[in-house]
Amino acid sequence: MTYLADRLEHFQESVIREMTRKAMENDAINLSQGMPDFSPPDELTQRITEALKEEEHQYTVTYGNFELREKISEKLASFNRITADPENEITVTCGASEAIASSILALTNPSDEVLILEPWYENYVPITLLSQGKPIFVSLLSDNFSLNEEAIKEEITDKTKMIIINTPHNPTGKVFSSTELNLISDICQDQDLIALTDEIYEYIIYDDEKHISLGSISGMEDRTITVSGFSKTFSITGWRLGYVAAEKELMAGVRKVHDYLTVCAPSILQKAVMESFKLQQTYFDNLKERYNTNRNFLLKELKELGFNSFKPSGAYYLFVDISSFGLKDKEFADFLVNNKGVAIVPGTSFYQRRENQPNQGEIYVRFSYSQKLDTLREAIKRIKDRL
Repeated sequence: MTYLADRLEHFQESVIREMTRKAMENDAINLSQGMPDFSPPDELTQRITEALKEEEHQYTVTYGNFELREKISEKLASFNRITADPENEITVTCGASEAIASSILALTNPSDEVLILEPWYENYVPITLLSQGKPIFVSLLSDNFSLNEEAIKEEITDKTKMIIINTPHNPTGKVFSSTELNLISDICQDQDLIALTDEIYEYIIYDDEKHISLGSISGMEDRTITVSGFSKTFSITGWRLGYVAAEKELMAGVRKVHDYLTVCAPSILQKAVMESFKLQQTYFDNLKERYNTNRNFLLKELKELGFNSFKPSGAYYLFVDISSFGLKDKEFADFLVNNKGVAIVPGTSFYQRRENQPNQGEIYVRFSYSQKLDTLREAIKRIKDRL
């Protein structure tokens, strides 16, 4: 007799977290997980001390500190062009991951189909399976990771409930254009679908690209669940502070799941993160410049080493083609962490296994450049020295 739920048979250890573990075991530089190795803004950390003195130790309202929700509402209006009532249409969550989980669990019935663009961030699929939904995978075009309109339309059935969009995109750094997002809008409205959009990297964009929120497009206001958070923008991944915005009826369902899943996000950190709304534009400009410098450095160095990388327009990852090295992704990643002291993520963790077909991710690995430039320089030095 087994005591574990059958639904877990499709699960494995998070490959990203696995590679972080291997990095620790091998004293390797961790370029697998998107964790900055520098401090967040002083304004945020100093506010924690003040919150401690204010005895902010107990639960907040389940949906999040109301003042924080008001600040998020103002930010959504000015930056994302989304109108969201802080009372009924915004919920503060334990990271964007919990916002995604609560949303999928709230909307998905057994056998509902959820369209997931491939490659995908690894938590979309397990949560869909936990909700007893059926993930349906639609590959992005391999040359530039753009949307494949015909492939999306071919996968839509009378059971299709939702499509998940991630822009800027993890793992590729693709930023979906207004044309592509209008295509998604048209499909959602024509087929009566809900869109769940993960926008956690919304402030990290390069080359004069612009972030566009799907929920800002006419007709998508009441059928888009918008997820974002503070961890990537303010380098506080361990604080676990995200949020979700949606129209009142959808949000009522998301809140029910959130309530019983986590009760509320950490009260002291909710207080502290409100300082982020006081930061000047120079902070965001410097953030982009930091990651743009890192991106350009890593692109150049990897190219000289024989890697072929898609040039990202957003986020802080390079999705790298390693086919010229004659190794599959997992072999290459293990070789790098064990022999070079650098941890990266094998590409198959972002793709679905298909019977009797090679996994599309076998020719890719993902490098994170969320670290200090000096850390990246040391990583490249290790790879060069040990070749």
